[in-house]
Amino acid sequence: MGNAIAESSGQIKFTALMAFNIAPERNGKMKTDPFGNLTDWGPVLDTLADLTDTGNLSQCQPGLVRILRYKGNWRLREEVLKCIGVIQGPSKDLLYQVLSLLDDDNIYHDARIMAGKALMQLLKNNQDGIGQDIYDRTRRVVEKIKSTPQPPFFENAVDQLYAELAIPDALEN
Repeated sequence: MGNAIAESSGQIKFTALMAFNIAPERNGKMKTDPFGNLTDWGPVLDTLADLTDTGNLSQCQPGLVRILRYKGNWRLREEVLKCIGVIQGPSKDLLYQVLSLLDDDNIYHDARIMAGKALMQLLKNNQDGIGQDIYDRTRRVVEKIKSTPQPPFFENAVDQLYAELAIPDALEN
């Protein structure tokens, strides 16, 4: 009976993954980009919410990077930025893409603020020791932003980000 339950729960798990448009690969892991067609954003948001709720978001980082690079839908970008802070062990690609959003003067300020907050969460969750390079690049981007006049609400957010970035320096010295 135990095998029947295990087999049944495996089938239920497989069916649930297929319902979320996530097909397991041969080795039992999920596809790294289960989001499908980004122009059909409703199902993408549903998949994103399901992955976040089940704790499987970190397994889909290449798909998250693709969404962040996609300029055709601001809502997708914002939703990804809202939920990626929970990812433990973020990839370099994800970190650099979020940093790219923060640095992009052509993106509206609210999204850049969200990118800064997400980036700080990802850096705090970095368990793989990505290294000093991402911190150095982030500092350079923040210093570049601070060197030009910004709207007060964006300047305040950048100042907060800058203050948080200063903490690793204080610990290293």
